[in-house]
Amino acid sequence: MRTLLILGRISNLPTIWTNVLVGWFLCGGPWGAELAWIALGVSGLYLGGMTLNDAFDADWDREHAPERPIPAGKISRKAVWAIGVVEMLGGILILLAQTSFHPLLLLCLVQAILLYNFLHKRWEGSVLIMGICRALVYIGAGSAVVMPSLSVEVSPVVLFIAFAVVIYIAGLTLAARSEHLKSPAGLTFRNRLMLMLPVLFPLIASRLMPVGAAQIALVVVGVVGIWAWITVMRKALHEKIPKGIAFAIAGIAFFDAATVAFADWQAAVICLAFFALTLVAQRFIPAT
Repeated sequence: MRTLLILGRISNLPTIWTNVLVGWFLCGGPWGAELAWIALGVSGLYLGGMTLNDAFDADWDREHAPERPIPAGKISRKAVWAIGVVEMLGGILILLAQTSFHPLLLLCLVQAILLYNFLHKRWEGSVLIMGICRALVYIGAGSAVVMPSLSVEVSPVVLFIAFAVVIYIAGLTLAARSEHLKSPAGLTFRNRLMLMLPVLFPLIASRLMPVGAAQIALVVVGVVGIWAWITVMRKALHEKIPKGIAFAIAGIAFFDAATVAFADWQAAVICLAFFALTLVAQRFIPAT
């Protein structure tokens, strides 16, 4: 069971749920069963994609990361392929059968996951594809608020957030690429700039509320809170790459809380709880 949890990087799964909450509530979605189905379906895609990542990387891991489950002999490569495919198919079926997640966005998300797994050891630019995977979760959850049609109807605020997420995740993934090195290089100016983008999230999301004291207070608290966590994250990256990457991933839930607060305060509280859950889970199951 521990091997399966490691393959799926399950400690980071709560950050996927917060992505769904942001996309859903920023597009005006209500509390209901469909929200839970979307979270479950996207979870299947996430677990499948992470599991298949080990199957794609088995040869590389034998040389550079022999502690991973396949080269360590804890599970066969064929079994990992089978498990990953079943998880992804399960997620696809749930989203198609139980939700209004736009089919075109679902197709793009599945393709992006597979394309990233295939390219990420071959092409540095694939970090943008990883960011696109996250962005499509926000946009896909938002698309389910209205009945799907030929066009994708999503709040412009969600689109702006999704674009910023692409850059942030790309920066995070670039930093993660050196975690296996004994003497990893420090963050470049480009990386630092990419990882600072979440401070814009509260400013973007504040457009959902009328101008007033509550809006200003939420913006200030959100920007200061995000800036503080990014400072902690960058310090951790300087000390130890895997720890910093874990903090950067967990921070996604924190950033989502500061974003969704402008649409639903209960969702913001849940995002903060998932942020804490991610940090706790990362102590038992490696984040990367």
